[in-house]
Amino acid sequence: MKIGFIGSGNMSEAIISGMIVNEFSPENISILDVSKERIEFMINHYKVGSPNVKDFFENSDVLIIAVKPQIIPKVLSDYKNYIKKEHLLISIAAGVSIEKISKLTNLEKIIRVMPNTPALISKSISAITYKSQEVTDKDKKLVEKIIESIGEFVWIEESQMDAVTALSGSGPAYVFRFIEAMIDSAVLVGLSRDLSRKLVVETVLGSTLMLKETGKSPKELENQVTSPGGTTIHGLVSMEKNNFSSSIREGIKAAYLRAVELGLESK
Repeated sequence: MKIGFIGSGNMSEAIISGMIVNEFSPENISILDVSKERIEFMINHYKVGSPNVKDFFENSDVLIIAVKPQIIPKVLSDYKNYIKKEHLLISIAAGVSIEKISKLTNLEKIIRVMPNTPALISKSISAITYKSQEVTDKDKKLVEKIIESIGEFVWIEESQMDAVTALSGSGPAYVFRFIEAMIDSAVLVGLSRDLSRKLVVETVLGSTLMLKETGKSPKELENQVTSPGGTTIHGLVSMEKNNFSSSIREGIKAAYLRAVELGLESK
């Protein structure tokens, strides 16, 4: 099975790296990119191929399109004559619907995937969806195998994809901002930045693993930390006075609306 990546940015690199670690042969992976520097880097670092446009499409069984959503229409229009009905197309572009991709390519075998940046360390959580009955069980198993190389996955309805994009797609940035705020706050109350980073990173990691492994709700685990009249409840009450939870809700809602907007912009 030969797989061609249209676009070779960070997410393509993460997927390719994960695939190679998980026993996909670099000889069966090729890339197509407008950046000669990027192509050279990928060839030298991962030993993948970069044939001419005609050979790229003719020799690929699966196409993974990994370019910015705003340029999806142009890219797919440019390559429309090279795309064959036998191709399985996987899109990781936010906001661009399967229907839109199908209209641009005349393809039915289309699967959308929304990974996130922990893919760079093989810790992504990806959402996968499809619509057409032309997508076979074999196609789905292949996509699962590819996506498993960068982490875990869930299957969803396409109608949920914009919400997933706003939550887990954008989510790492929210977590990094939260961690940054905690570190800065620790420095403010007298801890060194290095010590603050260590304490915060391990606290977030341990808390996340605790949530995952115990199966308890966030509220149950929060209550285990929050004793009456103690430091934790005072901290939480202060945060809520400053709209902590509502800020998160509004932020995710804004990201969701932007994902919807991106889909409209690509029409």
